[in-house]
Amino acid sequence: MWIALGAAAAIGVVFAAGTLVGSSLPEVPAAPSITPTAGTVTLEELLDMPQTFADQLPGPVEAPVSLHTTRLVFTNRALDGGSFETPWNVWAGVGTDRSTICLVATADRIESTSACFPREAALHGSVSMSAQSMSGTLTIALRGGGVQGRVTNEY
Repeated sequence: MWIALGAAAAIGVVFAAGTLVGSSLPEVPAAPSITPTAGTVTLEELLDMPQTFADQLPGPVEAPVSLHTTRLVFTNRALDGGSFETPWNVWAGVGTDRSTICLVATADRIESTSACFPREAALHGSVSMSAQSMSGTLTIALRGGGVQGRVTNEY
């Protein structure tokens, strides 16, 4: 009788353990990773390059980024300096907490708008920010690390 009870108890324990081991919680899908267009220089590649003079934020602009990490990622200024209709510049930099990537936009090189995003989302996902000035509305999107910018003259 003790053997039968022991065998029944053992079978019960094995069954319960098998139920616990076999059950699982539903998987939480990871944020989708976006692949940039072939030939696109990604933000991750830009951040790995040495900082140039153009990559430095203008003196009066303050932003929550680490020193020497900013890179100029968008401008709609003419290379010859002749067009100032919508003079936007946007820099990307590593946030002061190192787990974020921040975008810093300015139209007048004095006042700025900034937005910080989780590093993985900024470099491999899809994030965006908008900023306004007297020269128009700027929309910047990071998709798979590629930068897309657009300026409209609507305020």
